[in-house]
This record gives sequence, C-alpha cells and structure tokens, in this order.
Amino acid sequence: MKSKFTDIRIRLNLIICLLSAIFLLSCSDYSSRTNDGCNSIYYWRTTFALNDAEKEFLHKHDITKMYVRFFDVSSQYGQHDNEKAAPEATIRFVDSIPSDIKIVPTVYITPGAMEDMQTRENEYADKIVKRINAICRQNRIHFNEIQLDCDWTKSTRIPFFRLCEAVKQHLDSTQCLSSTIRLHQLIQSPPPVDKGVLMVYNTGNLMEMTTDNSIFSYRDIEPYLRDNRLADYQLPLDVAYPTYGWSVVYYPGQEKYYFDRIMRRTDFSSYPQLKKIGNNIYEATSEVDFSNNADYWDKIYENYRVRVERPTAKEILKVKELIDNQLKDKTHNNILYHLDETQFSHYSDNEISKIYTRN
Repeated sequence: MKSKFTDIRIRLNLIICLLSAIFLLSCSDYSSRTNDGCNSIYYWRTTFALNDAEKEFLHKHDITKMYVRFFDVSSQYGQHDNEKAAPEATIRFVDSIPSDIKIVPTVYITPGAMEDMQTRENEYADKIVKRINAICRQNRIHFNEIQLDCDWTKSTRIPFFRLCEAVKQHLDSTQCLSSTIRLHQLIQSPPPVDKGVLMVYNTGNLMEMTTDNSIFSYRDIEPYLRDNRLADYQLPLDVAYPTYGWSVVYYPGQEKYYFDRIMRRTDFSSYPQLKKIGNNIYEATSEVDFSNNADYWDKIYENYRVRVERPTAKEILKVKELIDNQLKDKTHNNILYHLDETQFSHYSDNEISKIYTRN
C-alpha cells in the first residue's frame, strides 16, 4: 500500500512536468512571435488598397508579414489641454488583407506627442490599444504583434519607455510588442519591448542642400555601426531597408539654399525648365507648374533647386553586408520600406531578393 508521502511525491513530479511543458511551449511561442523567419514589408499609406502589381510583388518575394501604419499620434495644438496628443490619419481598409499575410498594427508617435504624453503614459497606452483593437475588429484582422514607431530622444526616452511598459500590460500571452530603433538610439539602452526593427534610412541631413542623399548613405550610416555596436545591442533586431525615393526642394537665400519641401515626383524628364546641374541636382530656369501632379505644392519657382534621392541596390547591399557581419550570430529578418508599385519598380527582382536574403 502506497504511503501518503509517495502519493504527494508523484503529484509533485506531475505538477513539475506539467509546468515545465507549459514553460517550454511558452518559450517556443515567444520565439515564434519574435523570430518568425519571414520576408516583411511596411505599408505606409492612409488607404489600404493593393493593385495587381503590388499583389504580385508580395507573392513573388514570398512576403508574409506586413507592418501597416494604422494611425499617427501627434500634437493637436489649440485643443483642450487634456487632449494635446491625439490620433490622426487613421487608415481606411478598402481591400481585404491577403489570407497569407500577417498584419502588424503600427502606430507612429511624433516627438511632440511624446512630450505631451509625459506622466499620462498609462492613459495613452489604453487609448492606443483600444483603437488598434477597434480597427482590427471592424476589419476582421487578427494580430499577435503591435509596433510603436517613435524617434525618441534623451528628453522623451523615459516617457516612451513607460508607454511601452504600459502597452505591454494590455497584451495577452500570444502577443508581443516591438519598437522601431533609429541608428542614433543604438548608444542608449533599448526600450522595454520584445524586439526592435532597426530603421536604416533617413540618415542624412535633409535640411542641407549640400547633403548628397538624406535617405540613405553608407558614409552616414557606417559611423553608427562602429565598435561592433549591433552585436552588443541587448534586444533582438530585424532590419528595415529603404526602397523608395523622393525629391527635396530648396529655395535660394542670400548666402545659401534653404529647405522648402519634399515632393513625391522623381522624374523631371518632361520638364525642360528644370536643368540638370549635378548628378542628382536640378535647377529651375523658370517657373515649373505641376498642377496635374499629386503633390500638395504644385509649383517650383525660378532658381529653386531640386535634389532627387533614391538609394541604389548596390549601396543598400553594401550596408547590408556590414550589418549582417555584426548580426551573424543573431537570427534576423530583413524588411522593406515600403510597399508602393511606383517605388519598387526602380529595383529588379534579383536586387529585391538579395536584400531579403538572411545571413
């Protein structure tokens, strides 16, 4: 006849085995959520609608994960003091999500809004997650990851970290939180999230006419990655590379050219008033009217200058080699920014495939 002590010992062993199994399963689930080994892309438009070329692009490159900007949180000056930071530019879903694509709701938080959130991070975390859930319910979207995109600095680092901690409190055991990481943030401790996405673009000084390419430049990026900085970074990282271009417009001043605006148009071949005076620089010899163009500002005036920026695949792959060498012992995925037929048409399928290749 078994003693009571034998029974208790057996039960304890069973409980320990059960807890171990649960722990292993949860670790496996966490690993699958933070390292899912898939090709990913950002979607950064206010209306979700995919044309045939974009659907084909997703299929051709086996893209199964999409970081979709759901809304921005920005400072609303002139509003009631208690609602200075508020959502804007909420996405509208015209098309349904392809069945084989995982969606990561992504929220962009402006630096000004992060300043306004200080001491009220718990309240704003609740609002952000509720808004994401409402959009997902309305559009029948399932998600297991939320991403916060914020270019936090020393002054907003602590409130952003508190916001991350508060958002995580609203997630269940199947969900994780990620955050974008800018190059200049690598020297600081990582935010309290499950993983990060290193944003390897917008690295140069946009405001200066003398900048060669503000979107992407090996010369600008390399200093941030010295001293094996990525290998020592204490957060799992995926890496986002730019596959887009734009034009930066400058107006003449007494001593230099000053930043005016960004234009989406990058092809000026049908505008003889724009004379090419450098590798990627144009100067207006007379007024140029873009009244049929989608840009908000429709004119460039005489003597204005335009710098066309678009990273080449060769330079992207050069930076990617540098990053892969530092992350060689860390599994990571590569992400493109962003899904837009007019943008990715400037890159060959082979070039896109090379960017997606994991180390």
